[in-house]
Amino acid sequence: MTDSARQPDPQVPTSLRIIRGANRTLGRVAPRVVARLNQRLFSTPRRFTPREWERQFEAMGTRERLPNGASLLIAGDGPRTVVLMHGWEGRATQFAHFAPPLLAAGFRVIGVDGPAHGDARGKYADPYLFAETLHEMAARHGAPFGAIGHSMGGGAIAIALASGLEARRAVVIASPSSMHDVLHRFAHAMHMPSGVTRHFVERLRAQVAGRGHSTVDLPDLLASVRTAGLVVHAQDDKEVPFSDGERLAGAWPGAALFPVDGVGHRRILRDPSVITAAVNFVSESTS
Repeated sequence: MTDSARQPDPQVPTSLRIIRGANRTLGRVAPRVVARLNQRLFSTPRRFTPREWERQFEAMGTRERLPNGASLLIAGDGPRTVVLMHGWEGRATQFAHFAPPLLAAGFRVIGVDGPAHGDARGKYADPYLFAETLHEMAARHGAPFGAIGHSMGGGAIAIALASGLEARRAVVIASPSSMHDVLHRFAHAMHMPSGVTRHFVERLRAQVAGRGHSTVDLPDLLASVRTAGLVVHAQDDKEVPFSDGERLAGAWPGAALFPVDGVGHRRILRDPSVITAAVNFVSESTS
């Protein structure tokens, strides 16, 4: 064994190395217990301070809280609404570059901080809880004309549309196509043994089904959605493969795929071509 093989990877945080080691060792003797602990970890997002460039969106609007603890950032008073749904460990203000052109197009803009994110209350979250939040928002403010979601937020929009949310146009940016794949990628990253992985996936699926949601993957859900769709995905996205975007666009009747490159998974929300494409798409047929 070389010295480099014996040394821990400096790019991997110590806390993550400890969790991985515990999963490998304890997971072989107590797979159900380790699966439960990883389920809690998977559902507990970290909160990050908004960057300076995000604050312009915060300054444009006012805050309102929903019954489930989610926080809405509302700007403008246009007759039609576009709702913005962030991704895992994100926040509404990450759409700061989308808000001005949407307001200029005459929309009211509602940015959602999902439960356990941003200014929202709560400790745990998942895409189905985000979808439930979109339904709560619509119950209070009416069905949105358009919806734009990033990463898990795009998945939440798809889930909400499939479960009855009314919207004329939806843009899904850098979103995973398969909850099954997301769970298995997490399990692989956390070095879970096969027995732990099986219990981990089963627990998450049972939790979702217990709240009344279908556990099928997004392409199956989108097959019945008639909302006009635009799927935006970067070919160099290292967190969610470009093939996920292709799957979503292929399964969504009439949806278009807008591929981009060189913007990865997060910088995609600041790319001018992406912002222009999304705003133009939701602005069509507004008369």
